[in-house]
Amino acid sequence: MTEAVDAILDVISGLEAAFAVGVLHRDIKPSNCFVCPDGSVKVGDFGLSVSTLAKTDTFVTAHGKIMGTPAYASPEQLRGDTLDVRADIYSAGATLFTLLTDRAPFEGDNAVQVVANAVNQEPTPLTKLREEVPPGLERVVARCLAKEPDGRYADYTALRDALLPFSSKEPEPASMKVRASAGWIDYLIAFLPPYVTLMFLVGAEELLVRPLVERTLYSAKYYFALFGFGFLYFSVVEGIWGAGLGKWLKGLCVVRTNGRPPGIARALIRILIPILCCEGVRMPLMMALISDANWTGLQIAMYVVAACVCPWIPVLLALRARRENGFATVWELASGTRVVVKPKGIVRPSIEPAAGPEIPAEGADSLGPYQIIKEMVPGEWIVAADPVLRRQVWLLRRSSSGPSLARRNVARSGRQRWLQKVESAEGAWDAFEATQGVPFPSLVEAGKRVPWGTLRHWLHDLASELWDATGDQTLPAELSLDHVWITAEGRALLLNEPWPDVNAPAERITVGDVAGQQRFLNAVAACAESTSLPLHARPVLQNLEGGKFEKLSFLTGTLRGLLDRPAEVSKGIRAGSIFMLPLYVWIAVFVGANAQENPPGWHDALGGIFMTPTILVLAAIALVQLLELPFRSTASHAIFRLAVVNANGEPATLPHLLVRWATVWLPLFLPMSFVALLIRRAEGIAFISALVLLLLWISAAVYAIIHPHRGLHDRLAGTWVVRR
Repeated sequence: MTEAVDAILDVISGLEAAFAVGVLHRDIKPSNCFVCPDGSVKVGDFGLSVSTLAKTDTFVTAHGKIMGTPAYASPEQLRGDTLDVRADIYSAGATLFTLLTDRAPFEGDNAVQVVANAVNQEPTPLTKLREEVPPGLERVVARCLAKEPDGRYADYTALRDALLPFSSKEPEPASMKVRASAGWIDYLIAFLPPYVTLMFLVGAEELLVRPLVERTLYSAKYYFALFGFGFLYFSVVEGIWGAGLGKWLKGLCVVRTNGRPPGIARALIRILIPILCCEGVRMPLMMALISDANWTGLQIAMYVVAACVCPWIPVLLALRARRENGFATVWELASGTRVVVKPKGIVRPSIEPAAGPEIPAEGADSLGPYQIIKEMVPGEWIVAADPVLRRQVWLLRRSSSGPSLARRNVARSGRQRWLQKVESAEGAWDAFEATQGVPFPSLVEAGKRVPWGTLRHWLHDLASELWDATGDQTLPAELSLDHVWITAEGRALLLNEPWPDVNAPAERITVGDVAGQQRFLNAVAACAESTSLPLHARPVLQNLEGGKFEKLSFLTGTLRGLLDRPAEVSKGIRAGSIFMLPLYVWIAVFVGANAQENPPGWHDALGGIFMTPTILVLAAIALVQLLELPFRSTASHAIFRLAVVNANGEPATLPHLLVRWATVWLPLFLPMSFVALLIRRAEGIAFISALVLLLLWISAAVYAIIHPHRGLHDRLAGTWVVRR
């Protein structure tokens, strides 16, 4: 089963590369996919990519049904409608259906019946043909085979992300740091809304006090309702979809040890154990200390202490989780589940290719079979066109015996394809494939820098090519930044010769050994935008700069690992780091201050029920963040794995952080202090002024979400926000 998914993932990569240059295959099926000696699967027969259905490509299954192109073509293709990428996605899903079941999704006694079935009928569910197919994989295939294009995956990236959890790629266990923040977000979502609702509907006495005093099941009905809603949330979202909102934001999912979704029963066990560990201690302790509804100050203090301390019991139980056992906690061992990083396809930022010269008209000068477009270097480097295949080529004058046999046979994505030798009266030329894109030096000229989220892909591409080229002895003796070409698909490849159209040639580096190869890669890494560099990438680049990697394979593997780690601060992560803690504390204060009356005191002044709790919460958070400054981080940043850096990309110093804190909070509290003086004289004006100030402050916070890498306060303080 995993082999079938792996094969389709290879097919998707091929189709994606073709689509990037504007080609729809239109005839994807098992007989057009070929297994290479290394086990990878390639897509072939692009000759039909612009034609209608083949008429002779059919074969008969063991049970006598005709299978052929119509069985793998999308309904809109069979109807003759306009096609887009979703037509090939349909065919890829149909091919996967065959790999999993050994039969086509639609069959018939003849081609006409196959077409009729494909257009009008739904395919047989996968699980009816093969019981061990996971329901999630069945849903992926069913979505690919949707009758209407809008019902399918919109692009190959979405399809790849949906298939990766069912591939042979081993999921990475989620670390406890990431899990803690994701679990806390899910906990708030599961239990905070019902808590707020019950506090306002029935009051604190019915929800919190009566169960401890009367000690009956009936008196605890609201208490059970509170936890029942939370249990329902975790059971459904983790049992069926594998993740609640918190885990989804963090890119995590819950799976069984065999990789399948846990199911409702296992998900319920996962949440029952930590909650029972907490409440099983807290409730008996409270019952022993509280005997009537008239709480003393000591009893209130004990209640608060128990509510704060008991939740740490599950944390203590989780301390035994180790990487060796996949960070499995007690409740995961009991339920047979694990929390893993959800596999995702690597999305490369595309590059707008430079406008190339146009294909010449007939009668233009030619060199061998190619028509000359432009001479980049007269007599040395010529841009030409292949009039038959309608593509551009680069012709480089051969100085000696030309490329080695190994170089001529290179067919990797990190290198130019050698096409042929061209003889002319002036000498011999080597024809190379001219890939759409831009030279790397044009992206970093005039002091420009490349964001780390983009450059990390190119670093890995180049390191992989250096490793492969060293193995087959096709690596040039010297390399420079001028040898690097960035394709339109966002992939870095090495040119045989340095790109000639540069203002100043870059330094050439001898790359015959690992030290030289590291110097070349460090020259590329030095072009990264330092203020976008995550903290986890800094040690790797520092070791690269110092040439500390013993083998190129070590460096290549390390760079590959960086591709799986978050590189950019998303708007969702930034919004959570700014608003989640204040909103949670504000809700707790607001509920506690206004839920004592039943119904609550909405007749009070708006300033009393809204503005006062808001200012108190913000003041408390400002004080806490001030006390956190010596630790160079805040609780919100720690939860969402963020860090603040200076212009050099280094962790911000204490003075920078102090200035940053002041630019956030002083513009709010200094005017608020003057507003407070107006309350007795002009309460209405004071309230409106405070509300305006608060809205302006929130607007600045929203700006920081829209520009998550650098809000207004970061611009004033000279800092940036990056991933930890």
